[in-house]
Amino acid sequence: MRPAARSTYDILAWLKARDWPSGPIDAPAHAIRLLYLAQALYAAGNRQRKLMPATFLATVAGPMEPDIYLALESGVKISRPLKPSAEVEAFLVSFYNAFRDFGKVELDIVLEKDTALRTAIARGRNSEITQADMASAYSKGVPVVTGETQRLARGIDGLGRSDLDAAPNAKQEVRFTADGRSVTRWMPKRRITSRTPVLN
Repeated sequence: MRPAARSTYDILAWLKARDWPSGPIDAPAHAIRLLYLAQALYAAGNRQRKLMPATFLATVAGPMEPDIYLALESGVKISRPLKPSAEVEAFLVSFYNAFRDFGKVELDIVLEKDTALRTAIARGRNSEITQADMASAYSKGVPVVTGETQRLARGIDGLGRSDLDAAPNAKQEVRFTADGRSVTRWMPKRRITSRTPVLN
């Protein structure tokens, strides 16, 4: 079945152009969560059809679209996004109205109850989250996020889990700085010694 939008970047450009009270959705982890939920909710209301041509994988840090994540982290964007069709834009307006006040913490609370994500993780790390599972998980809409749940979640947020668990091997291990930038582990290939003697 053909996706409803030409590109994931068209959807992302539409979302980024909106005013988000919780702050811009420039952080890759925040953007990926919104894209995943948009894909899942669209599938739930449209016979499992994809909103955009994106494939999400299950990781312990949440849903991941590795190509989009790495592109966002590198600052890739399109200069002339395609305006969505009237039907897709109507969905996006509804989606934005539902999630405009959600930050990363609130999105994580929703994803904790995501049965599609849990099902895929049970099949193994980086397993694809199927459209059928996504549609089923959100067939009744989005779980309610209460103020009390938000306060509890803030107490356990930030446990140092990598948002890019889409699995580099040990030689390509990705780590994150305090401000969210990724860094790759590096070790010198040989030891450097000085030829000049040290004077005491």
